[in-house]
Amino acid sequence: MERNDGPDKGSDLGAVTRAGAILFAFSRERPEMGLTLLAKTVGLSKATVHRVAQTLVSLGLLEQNEQTRAYRLGVRLLHLSHVVESSLDIRREARSALRALREDTGETVYLMLRRESEAVCAERIEGWHPMRDLSTPPGSMVPLTVGASGSAILAALDAEEVSEALSGLDPSKEEAVRRRIRFAADNGYAFARGDVSQGVGAIAVALRDDRGMPVGAISLGGLLQRVEASEASLAASVASAAGAVSAAMGWD
Repeated sequence: MERNDGPDKGSDLGAVTRAGAILFAFSRERPEMGLTLLAKTVGLSKATVHRVAQTLVSLGLLEQNEQTRAYRLGVRLLHLSHVVESSLDIRREARSALRALREDTGETVYLMLRRESEAVCAERIEGWHPMRDLSTPPGSMVPLTVGASGSAILAALDAEEVSEALSGLDPSKEEAVRRRIRFAADNGYAFARGDVSQGVGAIAVALRDDRGMPVGAISLGGLLQRVEASEASLAASVASAAGAVSAAMGWD
C-alpha cells in the first residue's frame, strides 16, 4: 500500500513542508542517509522523498554521494548560514548603540537590514515622547524606495544598483527618491518626511560591513515637526550610532 504523504499533497505548501522535513532530518548523528532510511525518518514514501530530494540536489541544498547514492546536506546551506550569522552579528553589535541612541534622543529607533530590494526591521526600541512613530514593527519589510533607511542604503550603492532598485517607479516618484538619495550622499544621512507614515519624520544612516557594502541602516522616527526642529543634532546622533556599529563590523 502506498504511504500517505500527508495533507496538501501536490500543493506548493505541501511541497515546501516535505522539503523542510527532509532537510531537518539530517543531524550530527546522521549526516548522510540513503533513500530508504531518509524516507523512513521523515515518514514519506520513497517515491516522494526521491522526487523532493532530487529537486533539493538541483538547488544545491542537498548533495548525493556518487558511490553510495546517499544524501547529505549541500554546501549551498553554508551560504545561507553565513547570511543568518551576519544578521545576528549586526543585531548583537547594534543593540547597545540603539539603546544609547534612544536614551540620547528620546525617539523610537530602528535597525533596518537590507534584503535585496527591501529593508527588514530587525530591531525597534520605543521612544518615550507622547507622539511616537507607530509604523514599521519588527519583522516588517519596506521597499528601499520608501523611507529614510532605504534612501541611506541606496546612497551607498553604485549607480547601476540604484537604477535597478528604482526601475518600475513612475517618473515623479523616481525623481523624489533620487532627490532623497542625493541629499543622503551629500549630507551623510537621509531624511524622509511622512514617507512611511503621515506626520512622521525619519533620519537614517547606512551601516557598512568590512568591505564597505551597505548592509542596513540605523534610523529614528518621530513627530515630523519635532524631528525637523532638531534635525542637525538628531542626524549627528544617528551618524554616531551607525558609525560605531559599522566600525564594530570592520568598516574603517
